[in-house]
Amino acid sequence: MTVAFDGLWSVAYSQAYVVSDDEPPDPVRAFVGQVNGLCGAGVPGALFLVTGRNTGKVGFRAEVVDGPPPLDPQWGEIVEVSFTALSDDVSLMDWHEGMSSLPLRESVAYRVRYCARGMDAGKTYLGEPETAEPLDHYLLVFWPAPGEADRIVRRTSRIAAYWHDEGFVQPSS
Repeated sequence: MTVAFDGLWSVAYSQAYVVSDDEPPDPVRAFVGQVNGLCGAGVPGALFLVTGRNTGKVGFRAEVVDGPPPLDPQWGEIVEVSFTALSDDVSLMDWHEGMSSLPLRESVAYRVRYCARGMDAGKTYLGEPETAEPLDHYLLVFWPAPGEADRIVRRTSRIAAYWHDEGFVQPSS
């Protein structure tokens, strides 16, 4: 396992991104055709990540592993998507374009598991955004795997239900 990032990550407008072309994805396009509303993978080479907290710091960890990890009961929200980088220069990006490099390879198909806990607490917190301990935490795990449709593995919070049902996800026609 390679831990690419483990610490506090800055979010604004409940957003973070994975990019392989230095541009964050358009949120509506990122979720087209998906059932999950937390990790948009509809724009090639990018992921649009939704958090509970609107503005401030969240706990965040990104890992690259060899195969699918076991499901961990500590995570109340779990979704999976497929991702293929457009270059070897892949980064976790925040709203202010702060970057942390991810050790992913161009043209390799990855499965991505995005996990969250404390999303409702993060969403309702109204304290000082830059000084408070994070209430919501996120885990992003990549492993090589053929592409497949996104899926919701676990859904427990009100805010995740909102994003799955009403957020950027567009109804199928």
